[in-house]
Amino acid sequence: MRNDARGWVLMEAVILGCIVLSAAAVLGIFARSALLAEQSSARMDAAFLARQELSAMEAGLAHGAFPRVSAPSVRVNDVTYALRADVVRQGDFYDVTLHLSWRVLGRTETADYVRRMKRYDTQAAP
Repeated sequence: MRNDARGWVLMEAVILGCIVLSAAAVLGIFARSALLAEQSSARMDAAFLARQELSAMEAGLAHGAFPRVSAPSVRVNDVTYALRADVVRQGDFYDVTLHLSWRVLGRTETADYVRRMKRYDTQAAP
């Protein structure tokens, strides 16, 4: 009878260990997915911010303004993005490289966006 009881205790310990390991794995997967969701959300916000900035620069060209960022840093959804633009003029064209950097959960991320712009005449020739 004692040998049978020892076998059941061992079996219960093995099953309990498997349950604990499974719970730890599920919590790890949940934490990783939350981290990835936060990072992808910040990257998507950066893409929209870059699109907004590049469009504003291109619209400013029609009014004779040199392409530049509207502000050195912008806060979107509790994330602060640092913006910097490098502009190279080649003839009628402006090659604009927009550099964005931000911190999410202690990690610094960066993204670069490039657009070639040209100032167009807004008045039609008669």
